[in-house]
Amino acid sequence: MNPRHYFHSQLKQQGLSIVELLVGITAGLLLTAGTIQIFVNSKQGYRVQEALSRLQENGRFAINFISRDIRSAGFFGCAGKSSRIVNTLNNADQYAWNFSTALQGFEATDSSTWIPVLDPIITSPLGGRDVITLRHAIGESTQVVHHPGNPHGDPGSADIQVDPGNGLSQFDIVMVSDCIDAAIFQISSTSPDTSGSLAHNTGVGTPGNDTKKFGKEYDNSGSVIRLATTTYYIRTNSQGAPALYRKEDADPSQELIEGVEDMQILFGEDTDGNREANAYLTADNVTAWNNIINVRINLLLQTLEDNLAATPQSYTFNGATITPNDRRLRRVFTATVNLRNRAL
Repeated sequence: MNPRHYFHSQLKQQGLSIVELLVGITAGLLLTAGTIQIFVNSKQGYRVQEALSRLQENGRFAINFISRDIRSAGFFGCAGKSSRIVNTLNNADQYAWNFSTALQGFEATDSSTWIPVLDPIITSPLGGRDVITLRHAIGESTQVVHHPGNPHGDPGSADIQVDPGNGLSQFDIVMVSDCIDAAIFQISSTSPDTSGSLAHNTGVGTPGNDTKKFGKEYDNSGSVIRLATTTYYIRTNSQGAPALYRKEDADPSQELIEGVEDMQILFGEDTDGNREANAYLTADNVTAWNNIINVRINLLLQTLEDNLAATPQSYTFNGATITPNDRRLRRVFTATVNLRNRAL
């Protein structure tokens, strides 16, 4: 054997020592841990940004929904303050059909009490949150084509004739007006959209009509427009989370925006007739709802996901600083909205 060849073969690596193996494993674990940490941080950052983006979008939608109806409160087509309005509905003074009050608020004074007292059809409201009700016309008006006289001497009791394709449905609450007089009634016709005939018989629908008599006939200078009573309030949804709900007339409440945790409302009252708010009052301090010209809405929204922050995040809402028991993120959204019919 060549001694040089033998010596060279002894220098070749035959394997790893235990120390080298441990060092290699440790280095690999550190590299893997670093990669996992980067992935976790990246994912958490994505969760936070996505949650905040959705929170921002929900807040914007909630403010837009409520603001739209506040601006329209008290709008009844061409029927103005000086118009003579006849409400022919049954129980016309009840909450859902009392169109003489365009705006009404309810101040939450504790976990189960509101002033004024909430109507029973506002179901399952979360305590400590304010409620607002708005009454107004919605959609486009439809011109009256003909309103024949009644041979029995009951002015206005005949069906109102309008053009087909008017978008109206049976049981809609509507107002017919010629800008001087107006009458509120419920359509009893089965197909007013296709027939163009708006019957207003008694004994049909809820609340139904108390009488067919309007007191006058409306010619083609009149128009018909749908009315609605809408209420916004906070309640718990089917997933156990707080959400903004909207109730129209006596229909079941519909969930609009999830994650709306609280709503506090102030009402701007014009006390000197200059069409500017002299004071902002809670609903229990308002004495004349017809003097309210704008509404200030404060909404508190929370993220739908928990465990976004490392620790519970304190927030300030309605003058109080609160530290929650969860690790959600929260944002406050505020808007002051004018009632267009009163600010002009």
